[in-house]
Amino acid sequence: MRKANVRKQFRTKFTQHQKESMFKFAQKVGWKLQKRDEELIREFCSKIGVEKQVFKVWFQNNKKYSKRATIDILPEFLIQKILCFLSLKEATKMSILSKTWKQALFTLPNLKFSVDCWNNDQKVAVDNIMERYRDRKIPIDKFELPNYSANSQMFPLIDKWLDIALQNGVKDLYLTLISYPLPIVTILGAKSLRELVLVGFTLIPDSLYSGAVSCNSLRKIYISSVRFDENVFQTLLNSCPLIVSVILGHCSGLEKIKSDSLKFLKIQYCGDIWEIDAPNLASLEYACWYQIPQLKIVRESRQLKHSKFFLHCLGHINVAWCCKLRKFLSNLTSWSEIFIDFHNCIANNLNDLQLDLRASTPHVDILNVKNWESPYFLDALLWSCHPRRLNLQSSIETIAWFINRLIYMKNWSHSTSHISKPGHSQLKEVKAFDGKNQLLQLGSGELAVRTLTKGEKVHFLLDWCS
Repeated sequence: MRKANVRKQFRTKFTQHQKESMFKFAQKVGWKLQKRDEELIREFCSKIGVEKQVFKVWFQNNKKYSKRATIDILPEFLIQKILCFLSLKEATKMSILSKTWKQALFTLPNLKFSVDCWNNDQKVAVDNIMERYRDRKIPIDKFELPNYSANSQMFPLIDKWLDIALQNGVKDLYLTLISYPLPIVTILGAKSLRELVLVGFTLIPDSLYSGAVSCNSLRKIYISSVRFDENVFQTLLNSCPLIVSVILGHCSGLEKIKSDSLKFLKIQYCGDIWEIDAPNLASLEYACWYQIPQLKIVRESRQLKHSKFFLHCLGHINVAWCCKLRKFLSNLTSWSEIFIDFHNCIANNLNDLQLDLRASTPHVDILNVKNWESPYFLDALLWSCHPRRLNLQSSIETIAWFINRLIYMKNWSHSTSHISKPGHSQLKEVKAFDGKNQLLQLGSGELAVRTLTKGEKVHFLLDWCS
């Protein structure tokens, strides 16, 4: 018996761009094709490379599913990005929109769990999710566990979740777990880890000293509120030979930082650090409370383009303080920006400061001074460093005195005799600007501040002799 000649139909495959374009066009015409739109349809089909008849067939097939198509037209990676901004509870609700959204939720590469250690339902839910990732070998790019307190009964679960994340190729690991004994060697043993954030841990360093562990993939470390044993941080750095960025905040027990690969270093309120040896640094930021650090930079990097120092002062400012500031700033040939807040400070015996020009004065691109009310501090401040720009936030009276003093220093530099006060001969030119960047007339300080309002910031451009 002869078989009937059945014509085989082929299903047209569209690119993602074509699908998105057709859907936008369908929405534009209100999901209705009318004769007056024929020319518009022809131009559109020609533009995206789809035959007009094929487009009309797609249009009719998708018309009744237009609402669902609006949801599903987004690619899965974009849906996952949207879900990453939601809590686990909110993301779970979104999964009922369609199978695409449900699949995107079940394969999220970024996981963030905030688990109450006393809530068993939360712990069971997170444990089930992690087991599913383990069993299906779903890749994990980023794993966050921001639990600020976890009891010892929860530690075995945390160990389990960490192991799963590491086995599934986690790249970015963010952990905030007070008192949790972190298995640092296990973490550094991961071959895919590129960024590590640790807050409030108890480090177990014993096996670090063996030198057996090496994490060549790790590029960034952020550590906060951690107390280090002697040399443990340096041992940690030695275990990461390609580390590029280090941020330390409110840590204690640190003494030295040495790394030839380090490019970016940010130190926030870690008062014990007294030596930095990083010859390839491109960026350095250092912030401290009250006391000027006795820091030594062993080898200044030729690549250093960005350097900032933040100092919050409290108490008495005297000659010794100014000498310490100058010595600290002399670690570098030039600083990008310095921030000094003189909240509740008192200036003592600054007239006794001996201006020593044998050593070159540190240069600063921008000096920010806040809450400074002592008119007698100017000479000492400008002895400690030579700023090219000085931003000042103070009272109008203090600003007026400041301007008068700068005018005096400038005029002194233009005089013929500099024997009695050689330090004043270094300021060549000064310009002052108000908060709206308008040039102030510097006939006198009182005249210059007439247009200023209370609390307005001013800045000065200073030109120094080389």
